[in-house]
Amino acid sequence: MIAFQKQKIGNAMAYFAKAYYERVGYYPRQTWIYKFLALLDFRFLKKTGVPSLGLEYDAMEKGAVPAYLYDNRFSIKSRYFEFTPTQTGSFEVRNLVEPNLDYFSDDELDIMDDILDTYATSDLETVIDDAHKEIRAWQIAWGEARRIGRKRVSMEFSDEFDEDIFKKDERELSPQEARFLCYLDMQNLEEHAG
Repeated sequence: MIAFQKQKIGNAMAYFAKAYYERVGYYPRQTWIYKFLALLDFRFLKKTGVPSLGLEYDAMEKGAVPAYLYDNRFSIKSRYFEFTPTQTGSFEVRNLVEPNLDYFSDDELDIMDDILDTYATSDLETVIDDAHKEIRAWQIAWGEARRIGRKRVSMEFSDEFDEDIFKKDERELSPQEARFLCYLDMQNLEEHAG
């Protein structure tokens, strides 16, 4: 369970779009935003045991893609951001509001700024390659996709941990692993209560 999840996602997208624009003078394409969101979620997961945004990701050839945003980019109506078609058939992401950063912890803000500082002025292939190397869950899911001949497979946050945490004795769990298992339990409770 991510508190204020919709607001966090909207404000993260607005922030990344605005800050990227301020650094380079034009709005980022959707692929940049997808990489930034995935890096935020997975870096925060590794640090704390809980993803920052809790988006569901699919592994595709160019990396982790937030499934809902990707699938609905033609029709999403948000008060925080918009997908604007470009002449090349892609989409750029523009912020519609001044992002409210009160939804984020200092650690999350540090990660967001580090992502922008590292990648806003680099080429797209660099961010794609680095995200491929960094996000273990993508590596595992993309390997499965290639094995079964698919272009897209769901990713699991649990794959980010080095061992199968579901088989570990609770005394062997790191604080991040224990917190992640609590996070999963809360998600399961929410799904069954709704």
